[in-house]
Amino acid sequence: MLMTPGPVDLHPRVRKAMSRQVVSHRSSEFHSLVKSITENTRKIFQTEGDVFMLTSSGTLAVECALANIIEPGDKVLIPVYGVFGKRMSESAEQYGGRVVEINLEWNRGLTPEVLEEYLTENNDVKIVSLVHNETSTGTMVKEFWKISEIVKDHGKLFIVDAVSSLGGVPIQVDKLGIDICVTAAQKCLAGPPGISLVSVSGDAWKKISSKSSKTPSYIDLKKHRQFMEKLETPFTPAVNLMYGLDEALKIIVDKGIENWWRKHYECSRLLYNSLESLGLTIYPLEECRSITVASALPPNNIKPKDIVEGMEKNGITIAEGMDKLKDKIIRVACMGNVNRRKIEYFRDTLKKVMENIERHKDSTRKEQKL
Repeated sequence: MLMTPGPVDLHPRVRKAMSRQVVSHRSSEFHSLVKSITENTRKIFQTEGDVFMLTSSGTLAVECALANIIEPGDKVLIPVYGVFGKRMSESAEQYGGRVVEINLEWNRGLTPEVLEEYLTENNDVKIVSLVHNETSTGTMVKEFWKISEIVKDHGKLFIVDAVSSLGGVPIQVDKLGIDICVTAAQKCLAGPPGISLVSVSGDAWKKISSKSSKTPSYIDLKKHRQFMEKLETPFTPAVNLMYGLDEALKIIVDKGIENWWRKHYECSRLLYNSLESLGLTIYPLEECRSITVASALPPNNIKPKDIVEGMEKNGITIAEGMDKLKDKIIRVACMGNVNRRKIEYFRDTLKKVMENIERHKDSTRKEQKL
């Protein structure tokens, strides 16, 4: 059972869809596939704007957003409260952006007050780019409506990395005024890894169209828009992964997007209660806890690595911490095809694993005394 912050377990319908015979990406069958994915992607993104597919990880989708909208010399404001915020900042610099970082403690997210302060002090910022849900720390920007409102009030373009949150929580792209929003198939959408999705607003297109610097061909959104008019992609895509994504999106739409969000929220509450009941300490501040991935510090000097290895021996894959949180936390996803039964099974297995670790420690101490 996969409980890493992506990829996640696939529904049998998705696995079956991916076993279909491949078709040409210039055929009428492919056109129908693109049309289906695009229509359901718009429903889940809550947008009437353009949406595109990349055969890529979520990381390349973020690169795509930055590369298409940043003109060398543009000032870009990026909050950093984890590994993926750092990665976003580095990428923005690589494309010529003059990055202003908002460096936050890794157990908290961006607040409206901090954003307002930085934008007031840096009025020449052109773009605000942020990670909505930081899977390396288990933190999420919760006051997202207010954050977007401040960005728009200051007249800035807004890029959002929603790779690990879109589908798991409400993100109404058009109402929030998000100019470029990116996500990946293998997280809350419960699709296969290898496909990412990008939405683009009218204001973003104005900036993209006026940009004088060149964008790498594979992620050039102007090229993708030209081909999307024919319901095609510029380059050969991973067709069978698209079959899987198409089916995953249909499952969400069939169940109802509000029900899909509600399920994530309810399972998240159960997951946090389960972790705390077993003596683990939740890493982020309570008001910054992610709904789609929980991070926690084990009790009694139990090593995260021992928990991860013990869980894997029992058929459940979770993750350790990253960067400066490596060897400090475990990370457990609440994404995609998650349900109460899975969370309860995870809780019971974690309890057994931790008890086994404690017994082994006690046995080792007794042997050392002898």
